[in-house]
Amino acid sequence: MTLTDFLKSGPPRFNENANALEANQWFRYVERFLYTQHILEVQLVEIVTYMLEEDAQEWWQELYHTLQMELTDIPWSKFKKKFYGKYFLHGIRIAKELELMQLKQENMSVADYTREFDNLCHLSRVCQGNPADYEAWKCVQYEKGLRRDIFNCVCSKG
Repeated sequence: MTLTDFLKSGPPRFNENANALEANQWFRYVERFLYTQHILEVQLVEIVTYMLEEDAQEWWQELYHTLQMELTDIPWSKFKKKFYGKYFLHGIRIAKELELMQLKQENMSVADYTREFDNLCHLSRVCQGNPADYEAWKCVQYEKGLRRDIFNCVCSKG
């Protein structure tokens, strides 16, 4: 896929006016879209950074020149780490992790609870890397937040 092809799909642009959650949503959307297009890793950074606007583009230009001194090609993982470090601040991540630890289904449907749980997991440092490393923790945490009547049904089936 070329940059022109990507732009024809009408991807959203990103600027620094976005809050941390919007930055996360933007990044996840663009990353998911590009992965489905089977883009080479070296092209990912090139294509995604083209979508940065205004102050975000200036931030990237400064970072790019700094990183280019160290590396010829900037790996996607490095860009992702820098992006989240800039736009998804540590304090917000901790707040979202606490929200995950305290999440209860209460009046939510199972679908809504699952969606919220998955969104918070994505933001958590615990749920990064190889899923096999955190899957058991994730299951326990999910079940812990279920309403008692639903939890009992799940446990009696298991």
